[in-house]
Amino acid sequence: MNAKGDANRSVRMTKRRLSDALIALLAQKPVREITVRELTTLAKVSRGTFYFHYTDIYDLLAQIEQDQLEGLDSLMGAILPNLQSQTPPDALCTLFVYLNENEALCGALMGPNGDAAFVMRIREMLEKRIIGHFVEPGQETARQRYLACFAVNGCVGSIVAWLQSGHVQPPEEMAAMTWDAVRAIRQAASDKGE
Repeated sequence: MNAKGDANRSVRMTKRRLSDALIALLAQKPVREITVRELTTLAKVSRGTFYFHYTDIYDLLAQIEQDQLEGLDSLMGAILPNLQSQTPPDALCTLFVYLNENEALCGALMGPNGDAAFVMRIREMLEKRIIGHFVEPGQETARQRYLACFAVNGCVGSIVAWLQSGHVQPPEEMAAMTWDAVRAIRQAASDKGE
């Protein structure tokens, strides 16, 4: 591998260590109480290296959150076209497997020390994707908005409860329960001709 490839790999590894350290600290306390010094000490990275990549801890957190939102957004593109299916789409199962395999990350971001604004951005993105799947933006009815809001808040609430309960149910069971709830709400919207 050339020197440039090594450098890129080194940068990725450094960013990964910083990200992992932030997630570990978020499991213990809110982001506002985390210092750059303790973050870099835990990550075994110099403060200068940290500031080379990020302006502050909130910048690092924002980049972690953005990566998660982009991944979720791409999964939604695979989930929504399957609303008529009786069985949960693979993308929904993939989401719960991901949440299970990345328990520390997801638990930190959506847990008590996480960023409430991040959870709100997840909800807003999901609502827009759901409504946009059925009607042009701005053309939805009040009923559609409320049902989409209900579905999203129920799904996000179930995910948070599942993460906080220690993943008692397997990911496939959570995907099936979530799918049943989403389909019931979709049916309620259809029953009124919307």
